[in-house]
Amino acid sequence: MRQTLGYTETLKRGYAVVRGDGDVVTGVEAAEAAAVLEIEFSDGRVVVGGGTASGPAPKPKKPKDPPAGQGSLF
Repeated sequence: MRQTLGYTETLKRGYAVVRGDGDVVTGVEAAEAAAVLEIEFSDGRVVVGGGTASGPAPKPKKPKDPPAGQGSLF
Protein backbone atom coordinates (compact mmCIF):
# COMPACT_ATOMS: atom_id res chain seq x y z
CA MET A 1 0.00 0.00 0.00
CA ARG A 2 2.80 2.42 0.91
CA GLN A 3 4.55 1.88 -2.44
CA THR A 4 1.46 2.73 -4.46
CA LEU A 5 1.26 6.12 -2.74
CA GLY A 6 4.86 7.08 -3.55
CA TYR A 7 5.69 9.35 -6.47
CA THR A 8 7.89 6.69 -8.09
CA GLU A 9 4.77 4.70 -8.96
CA THR A 10 3.41 7.82 -10.69
CA LEU A 11 6.66 8.08 -12.68
CA LYS A 12 6.17 4.51 -13.88
CA ARG A 13 2.85 5.57 -15.39
CA GLY A 14 4.59 8.07 -17.67
CA TYR A 15 4.73 11.22 -15.59
CA ALA A 16 7.88 13.17 -14.71
CA VAL A 17 9.11 15.43 -11.91
CA VAL A 18 10.67 18.71 -13.03
CA ARG A 19 13.11 20.52 -10.76
CA GLY A 20 14.53 23.97 -11.40
CA ASP A 21 17.68 24.91 -9.50
CA GLY A 22 16.92 22.14 -6.99
CA ASP A 23 13.27 22.99 -6.28
CA VAL A 24 10.20 21.29 -7.77
CA VAL A 25 8.79 23.32 -10.67
CA THR A 26 5.00 23.55 -10.79
CA GLY A 27 4.46 26.24 -13.42
CA VAL A 28 5.79 28.01 -16.49
CA GLU A 29 6.99 31.03 -14.55
CA ALA A 30 9.24 28.95 -12.30
CA ALA A 31 10.56 26.97 -15.26
CA GLU A 32 11.46 30.14 -17.17
CA ALA A 33 13.20 31.61 -14.10
CA ALA A 34 15.35 28.52 -13.50
CA ALA A 35 18.88 28.46 -14.92
CA VAL A 36 18.87 24.67 -15.16
CA LEU A 37 15.99 22.19 -15.29
CA GLU A 38 16.29 18.58 -14.17
CA ILE A 39 13.63 16.13 -15.31
CA GLU A 40 13.20 12.87 -13.41
CA PHE A 41 11.62 9.92 -15.20
CA SER A 42 11.03 6.40 -13.91
CA ASP A 43 14.31 5.22 -15.45
CA GLY A 44 16.58 8.18 -14.63
CA ARG A 45 17.15 11.91 -14.76
CA VAL A 46 18.21 14.38 -17.44
CA VAL A 47 19.56 17.92 -17.05
CA VAL A 48 18.27 20.47 -19.56
CA GLY A 49 19.89 23.86 -20.21
CA GLY A 50 22.69 25.73 -18.50
CA GLY A 51 25.00 22.78 -18.09
CA THR A 52 25.31 19.39 -16.50
CA ALA A 53 26.50 18.23 -13.13
CA SER A 54 29.91 17.51 -14.68
CA GLY A 55 30.42 20.82 -16.48
CA PRO A 56 29.07 23.34 -18.97
CA ALA A 57 26.54 22.42 -21.64
CA PRO A 58 28.05 21.06 -24.84
CA LYS A 59 28.05 23.33 -27.87
CA PRO A 60 25.38 22.51 -30.44
CA LYS A 61 26.62 20.61 -33.46
CA LYS A 62 26.98 22.49 -36.71
CA PRO A 63 24.50 21.23 -39.34
CA LYS A 64 26.03 19.27 -42.17
CA ASP A 65 26.31 20.89 -45.59
CA PRO A 66 24.15 19.28 -48.27
CA PRO A 67 26.05 16.92 -50.58
CA ALA A 68 27.62 18.54 -53.63
CA GLY A 69 25.86 17.96 -56.91
CA GLN A 70 22.45 17.34 -55.35
CA GLY A 71 20.72 19.56 -57.89
CA SER A 72 17.14 20.77 -57.93
CA LEU A 73 14.11 18.54 -57.83
CA PHE A 74 12.17 20.90 -60.10
